[in-house]
Amino acid sequence: MKRFYINERMFTVRDRFNVYREDGSMVYEVKEKLFTFGKQYRLFDMSKRQLAFIKQKLFRLLPAYKIYVDGKHMATVKKKFSVFVNKYAIQSDYGNYRAEGDFLAWDFKIYKDDNLICTVSKNFDVFRDKYEIAVAEGYNEILLLCMVIVFDAVHHRGSGHGRRVYR
Repeated sequence: MKRFYINERMFTVRDRFNVYREDGSMVYEVKEKLFTFGKQYRLFDMSKRQLAFIKQKLFRLLPAYKIYVDGKHMATVKKKFSVFVNKYAIQSDYGNYRAEGDFLAWDFKIYKDDNLICTVSKNFDVFRDKYEIAVAEGYNEILLLCMVIVFDAVHHRGSGHGRRVYR
C-alpha cells in the first residue's frame, strides 16, 4: 500500500492542502477556487501543473461532485442517504466504487468490486485537518485522493449551502 498524508494549511482564506508521501516529501497541492457557485478544487503536482479538478454539482438533495483528471471527466461521487454511517456511490471510467465512513466521517474505506482498495483516517488536531490515506498498489492515486477531498468538502467544509455540517 502507498501511504499519503494530507495536511490543511492554516490561516488561509480558501482551503489549501498539501499532500505528502510516507517519506515526508510533498507530492501534490490542492487549492480551493474562490468566488464560484459551489465548491471547486484543483490538484497540482510540484511543477504547478493541474492534474485534477473537482466541481460540486448544484441543486442536489444530497451532495454530488464531478472529478476531472487531465481535463477529462473521470468520476462522479454521490452521497447516498444512510443513517449512522456515511455512504457514497462513485461512478468512474475505471468502474464503480463505493465508500463507507463512520458516523463522524473521520474514517472511510473505499471498495472496488468488494475489494478494499483505500483507507482514510482523519487525525484529530485542534488547529487543522490531517488525513492518512493508504492506497492499494495498481489503483489511480489521483482519483482516490480526489475522493478524499470530496469527503472532506462534504463533511468538514460545509455543504455548499452556506452552513457547516457536523457529523
